[in-house]
Amino acid sequence: MVRLFVYGTLMRNCCNHEPYLRGQKYLGQAVLPGYALYNLGSYPGVVPDSTEKVLGELYEIDASLLEELDIFEDNGDLYIRRKAKVLLRDAVLDAEVYVWNGRVRTQDKICFNDQPWKDELAVR
Repeated sequence: MVRLFVYGTLMRNCCNHEPYLRGQKYLGQAVLPGYALYNLGSYPGVVPDSTEKVLGELYEIDASLLEELDIFEDNGDLYIRRKAKVLLRDAVLDAEVYVWNGRVRTQDKICFNDQPWKDELAVR
């Protein structure tokens, strides 16, 4: 089993949750420190930023699903899967997270108080 932090369309009540994370173990709402959340148009991305944090969800998933998600997230091109420390209640846990591998614009940053991501934020 692998812990996965999600912050966008894979979260509950978002468009890609059901096909991928249905039946996986939801551990709770969590915080990813050291990253900032950006609206990339149809979906969000996180990039390293030591002054920021991201609100999302933490799951425990099957290793085989992680391989599927690597394809879905275009791991190695659009996103790069990294290990990160995630805050879940009073615990600090290791988790995998998909980090955006492209440029971002300052005006597209989503401040922590406006998180978590919702599908309504997507520009279609």
